[in-house]
Amino acid sequence: MIWQPIRYLVQKEFRQIFRDQAMVKMVLLLPLVQMFLFAYAVTTDLKNVRLATLDLDRTSESRLLLESFFSSNYFKSAGAASSPDELRDILQRGDADMTLWIPKGYSLFLAQDIPATVGITVDGQNSSIAGRARGYAEGIIRREAFRRMDAKRFDRPEMEQRIRRIEPAVRYFYNPELTSRFYMIPGIVVLIITVISAMLTGMAVVKEKEIGTLEHLLVTPLTPAQLIAGKTIPFVLLAFFELSFSTTIAVLYFRLPLIGSLWLLGFSSFLYLLVTLGTGLLTSTVSETQQQAMFTVWFFLVFGILMSGFFYPVENMPRGIYLITYLNPLRHYLETVRGIFLKGVTLRDMAPQLMWLGGIGVLVFSTAILRFKKRTG
Repeated sequence: MIWQPIRYLVQKEFRQIFRDQAMVKMVLLLPLVQMFLFAYAVTTDLKNVRLATLDLDRTSESRLLLESFFSSNYFKSAGAASSPDELRDILQRGDADMTLWIPKGYSLFLAQDIPATVGITVDGQNSSIAGRARGYAEGIIRREAFRRMDAKRFDRPEMEQRIRRIEPAVRYFYNPELTSRFYMIPGIVVLIITVISAMLTGMAVVKEKEIGTLEHLLVTPLTPAQLIAGKTIPFVLLAFFELSFSTTIAVLYFRLPLIGSLWLLGFSSFLYLLVTLGTGLLTSTVSETQQQAMFTVWFFLVFGILMSGFFYPVENMPRGIYLITYLNPLRHYLETVRGIFLKGVTLRDMAPQLMWLGGIGVLVFSTAILRFKKRTG
């Protein structure tokens, strides 16, 4: 008998959701747009770095070095300068991300086994891209040096004893091709679940306030617990629908591997929904309009994303901020989802993250229920 009123309230909630065309578009189209836009536009792959060059040596050796830069899609030509001043101006105008200066006498130094120096200048405004571009450039130069050493060893066998080097055998686990989409898409799935469950829950309750139907619900025989259940269950179902929909697109279209357990993905998502639904309910108790609810959720969401490891590892943050990230449920859920997709983690592997998620979820949801009862009591 206790579930009968909840069932009717859930049915009413779904009718109200699908009657609102803007809400339907937000639920169905927004996640799809986010998935494709973020997967293709937000990429950490390094490619098409604009490289301006100055070759003062103009020999076959210097041309080989230049060709080694442009033989891959990491760098593209931003023009060839004729003087150091022109090279500096290209970088200063923003027409290039990096410059390469090959001095006169480069090939002569190489012929005499004297270390030859080339100049690399990097636009450091974007420190992440700048550091990686520099690393790629240095790698290309080292590879060219090894090529010359191999050629010399072939031409002069007596050099075999003089030329020794360590050859690393490198393997990448969990993302062998280093595809940035495989790193980003689990984060997008997490973001979709967060927006759907937190923002829509808060807006739905506040909408009842705006149109005056919340007071009508309060004078019905519904208990506060039944009212909360009827308001949150539809968004739990919608969140799991979005999770299934996004996961299907990620696996079938983007070829994202799903190595781990679907059961663990569902369980961790349920714990995370305690946080997001609780956040939505809390937002509804302090907001009087849907706009206020939306901006309140978005305000906290921005901080959650920046401190979750969505873009950059939390280990790179200052020690104090890093410790605070333990209180960020988005961080623990994101680690769990990425681990399930790419590593095939188990319940034991993710036990610390799930304990944090469960603890924070119970705390937030309990606080939201108490405050909601107080406001409606």
